[in-house]
Formats: sequence, structure tokens, C-alpha cells
Amino acid sequence: MTSLNQQDTIFVNQEADAWYERNAASATEPAPANDRILRALSHLTLPAQGILIDVGGSSGRVAEGFRRQYPQWQCRVVEPSGKAIAAGKKAFPHLEFTQGSITQAQGLPWQEATIVVISSVFHWVDRSLLSRAVANVDLALKDGGYLVISDFDSPFLRANAYKHRSGLYTYKQDYAEIFRHLGIYHLIYRFSETLVDHSGSDLDDPYDRQWVTSILRKDLQDRYFHKSE
Repeated sequence: MTSLNQQDTIFVNQEADAWYERNAASATEPAPANDRILRALSHLTLPAQGILIDVGGSSGRVAEGFRRQYPQWQCRVVEPSGKAIAAGKKAFPHLEFTQGSITQAQGLPWQEATIVVISSVFHWVDRSLLSRAVANVDLALKDGGYLVISDFDSPFLRANAYKHRSGLYTYKQDYAEIFRHLGIYHLIYRFSETLVDHSGSDLDDPYDRQWVTSILRKDLQDRYFHKSE
């Protein structure tokens, strides 16, 4: 059995490239307007300019789909796969790419983003590094900014064996709840759906295929009532 700290190393150094290769056919087409992330963001009234960071954004198709709707925004992609970044730089030259992981604190653009997107990422993170990943995301998002999380939505904690490599796991839970419990994020959008084509799930258990896209707003100011002693 692979230990937890080894899992992160394997996903970052090997499986990220392998995932990209399995999905490369559609990786250099910008995401359409009905993409679940772009559809969620369409519910917001956004400024003409801002900064979007897509963490684990592969070749940048979601970031590019957003940029085409908001051409004055700076759109940045943080991605561990060198192959995905090479393809993204060629296909989407207006995007900024940084090679790295959500669990990595140094050398990444964790600063003052208006929107941070975390799609299909948290369930890969080994549990020993989950709190670090949450801290990095929080550091990246400015006060008043929006956090978009799209991931599995199990009603209870579960670890599924990863079908592409023995000894690795994907972890399913409601990741938006972690941020809500910090007391400085509140939920403003939530769309739940059942994946119909996810072959790695238990088809006899609908909760194993449940997916949710959430948007949370970060509010540091005026979140507490102040009482004089």
C-alpha cells in the first residue's frame, strides 16, 4: 500500500502527465459557455478586470473559455503536468502558466486573486497535505473574491481505490464545507448532479457518483458582531 506522502509525489510527478495524456484529445479546445465552471460563474456580476487562478487547470481550457468572455482579465493556470502546460502555452498564448501543485506553497502565484477555481483537484490530495492545500487556496484569494470548487459530493468521508494505479486513492467529501467552517466564506451558489459516465465509481451507489459545483464568497470584513465589554 502506498503511504500518504508518497501519493502526493506520485500524483504530482507522474499521474498528472498520465491524466493529461488520457484526456489530451479535448485539451486544446477552450471550454464552452455551458461548461459547469463557466455556467456557475455566469451567475455572478463580475468587474471588467480581475485575476482568475485555475489551480490544477491542466492545459487551460477553462481559463481560456473564461478569458474569451472577459478579455481584460488576467488568467493564470497552476498545473503540475509539464505536458499539459506545453500544450496550453501553444494553444492559449494569452494565459499565464506556472508548474506546481495545490500543496506547494513556494514559487506559485498565491496572491490577490479575484476568482480561484479548484475543479477535480481536492479529491486527489492526500490527507496529510489537505490542510496545506486549503491554506494555499485561502492565501490566493483576496477579500471579497470568489472560490469555485467543483468536486465529488459524498455525504460521508470515503476513499476509493484509484483505478489507474494500485495503492492510490481518491477522497470524496463536500470540500466547500471545509471553507464554510472557517467562518469567513459563505455559500452563494451550489449545483449538484450525478455523474453518468464515471467508470471509477460504484454504480450501485448513487452517492459515489454525486458531484457538486459550489461558489463561496470570501468576506473578512464585518463577519463578526463586536460587543463592548
